[in-house]
Amino acid sequence: MAEDSATTTQVKDDQSTLNITDDTAKQFPELIVMIKESRSMDDEERQYWVDVLPIMSEEQIQNLRNILNNEKKQIEKANQTYEEGMKGATKKATKAFDEAAYLEKKKARVEAEKLHEQKEKGDEEDLLKELENI
Repeated sequence: MAEDSATTTQVKDDQSTLNITDDTAKQFPELIVMIKESRSMDDEERQYWVDVLPIMSEEQIQNLRNILNNEKKQIEKANQTYEEGMKGATKKATKAFDEAAYLEKKKARVEAEKLHEQKEKGDEEDLLKELENI
């Protein structure tokens, strides 16, 4: 691996460990961050791109930047779709729960109506008996 400067910094974060020369870090700070955040690369691929950045043409650098930006947008879009799907599923589950509660209340109301009708029928019979006795 050819070095851009005498100093190489080993960058370790939660996901990976990369060897990045100070010159490369100063020259391509935005791309270094994008490479480290890329979810489609493993550490070996990240290191490769960090190593070749200094010898890439402007067009190649722009292409890499476009690819990494596109990946980031696609992941954000997928995450948003997932979030919306989860919200929809939550609403659907809530609606199903509400429907179950409604059906339970309806069943209780029907039972109460039956009891009331039976009582009313009994009251009618009692009234008819009283009228017959008069």
